[in-house]
Amino acid sequence: MKLHHVAVVCRSAENADRFYQVLLGLEKIKEFSLDEDLKEKIFGKAPLREIRLYGNEQFRVEVFLAERAPGKDPVFEHLCLEVKEREEFVSACERVRLPVKRILRGDSLLVFVEDFDGNLFEVKQAPPD
Repeated sequence: MKLHHVAVVCRSAENADRFYQVLLGLEKIKEFSLDEDLKEKIFGKAPLREIRLYGNEQFRVEVFLAERAPGKDPVFEHLCLEVKEREEFVSACERVRLPVKRILRGDSLLVFVEDFDGNLFEVKQAPPD
């Protein structure tokens, strides 16, 4: 089995580009929209403006440009990214004022970053080559 892609919500194209292209270095593969009939069959009446697909040879993320539901309760959903230089990536996130949580768990450090729209990412250091 292979995971084909994950989907997240961003409020704006600018937020999506800043996080997925600039910070993660993913290529914007395509932009598209769903016709109203298909959108309603899949997602109901959710206000969806556009979908963008970002990725590389190992990871793809479908970004739905839409408003989040107001008052959304905290969730447990998150994506886990393995990056070559975790501290470099986390520092870049902090420079653009993204929320970063560093949590000691025994002898290890857990790191979580939120993107510009509140999507949560666990960030792991890739093992050396």
